[in-house]
Formats: sequence, structure tokens, C-alpha cells
Amino acid sequence: MFNIGRFFLVFIFLLTACTQDSVVPKGKDDENIVITPDGKITFEIINKIKVPQEKVDSIKEELLNAYDEIQNSIHSKYVPSERINVFLNEGNELSWGLKSELQLYDIKENQYPLVHELTHSLLGYGNNFDTSRGYFTQEGFATYMEDMYGENESYSHKLMKYFLDSNKIIPISKLVDLNQDDAYFRPALTNQKEYTLQWMSYIHSASFITYLIDTYGLEKFEQLYNEEDLAKKIEEIYGKNIGEIENDWLVFIKNSQTELTFEDKRKIGLFYTFISVIDQIGPKFFAKE
Repeated sequence: MFNIGRFFLVFIFLLTACTQDSVVPKGKDDENIVITPDGKITFEIINKIKVPQEKVDSIKEELLNAYDEIQNSIHSKYVPSERINVFLNEGNELSWGLKSELQLYDIKENQYPLVHELTHSLLGYGNNFDTSRGYFTQEGFATYMEDMYGENESYSHKLMKYFLDSNKIIPISKLVDLNQDDAYFRPALTNQKEYTLQWMSYIHSASFITYLIDTYGLEKFEQLYNEEDLAKKIEEIYGKNIGEIENDWLVFIKNSQTELTFEDKRKIGLFYTFISVIDQIGPKFFAKE
């Protein structure tokens, strides 16, 4: 779901699938419709903020490009909706992607995480967009895809270097634990500390997943995506327990990453706002088990 300062919420929202003939309107509304070359999915852009048609056409092209890249990345058992409505909204709220809709914000600032959210809609999330399989691989891979093909870079590895140097590492075992992960990925968001913890959780998942893919390949990660009991699955797939791979990842971060530059920090949305409260987050969230 990613401009680095934006976070992404998942709720259950199901729409009845329609045939291609029934979902494509005729006449003036055709300019807001785009159909994938394979004919499997129809996107309708709901232009709530009345951006110029030129911008709508640009987003249509982005959707088709993102669809192609996501379809050629990994495969899941999930079958996406035949129709996905894409809402262009005013303001800078949190964007999100569900089974049959994308709600995108920060349109005028070009900060909308289209690739991230479409990854959720095309590959699935939990058991039919619930949280039964946690958030770790889904959010980590969506951020990886946004980094690779979208407009909003997360700087996940460089940020992990910053966290490592600051002794602010969240144990991966906590991020994949279904009894604890809500506190990290879906806190109440009533204060800046909770927003910062959520941001850090997304960065940890993105960097770890990127490391797995770059080190072991997409085919192995495909076996892990949106699966239950991730700690067990990681050991089965990669031949190392979660602690061993976490250590390998952190050694990689320490040895390979440079510090964030001033320009990096400028490009990371709300970087200084997040960092200003990081020391106020309770030590229990970083404690090893």
C-alpha cells in the first residue's frame, strides 16, 4: 500500500462481479474506463476531484503498466475481481486497496501509491481481505512493488540502517506473530507515536521482503506470500529459522547501506515528524523475545 509517510488500511468490501459487457458504459463515460489487454479486468476511474482528463489518461496508463508488472511478479491462489473502481480523492488521507476498489489520495501532489494498492487488489490479502494471515508479507511485497515500479520510493534499506544505528529494531518474530502484529501494523493511530510505529513496521517488512527476494528470488518468496504461520513457512522454504535469516538481513544492512542523505530525508514524507517521537515509543516494542 506507499509514499513513506502514508499508510494503508484494509477493510472488507465486496462487490458483485459483472461481465465485461455490463460494466463498460457507453458514451461520455468511456473516457474513465480502461480494460486490461487480456480482457480480465475493467478499471473505472471515479474522478471525485475533477482532475483534468490528461491526468485521468495518465492514471489509466499507470494502471495498465502496474497490472502487467504485478501479473508478471508472483502468482497467488486469489482470483481478483473483474471490476475495480479507482477513486481519486481530495486530501492526503491514507490510501487503501481492496477487492473491488482503490481509494487514492494525494493525487494532485503525485504521491498516491497506485502500485502498492493494486498489488493488494490483484494478489489478495488474508482470506478474502481479512487479517487472518497477518500483514507482513502483503505489506512488505506491496511496498517492494511500489519501489520497483511506482512513483514513491520507500528507502527501506537505508531507513533500516538508520534504525539499526539508533538501536530501534523491531524483532521480525513480533511482526509475523498474529497475536502481536495488530499493535504494529494496525495501531489505533490516536497519536504520533502510533503513526511512527506503524511506519516503522511497514519499513521493516519492506526491507526484509526485499532482502529475501534479492537474495533468494521471487519463486521462493511466492511460496511465502499471504501464508499462515510465517515463522514455520520461512524455515521450510529457506532452510533457516526466522532468527537466522533476520540476523543475515541485519548484517547485510549494516555492511551494505549508507546513511540517509539530506536529499533522502527530504523525499521521505514526514521523516522528521516520525523521527521526533521515535524515542518515545515504549521499549517493549523493540525487545527481543
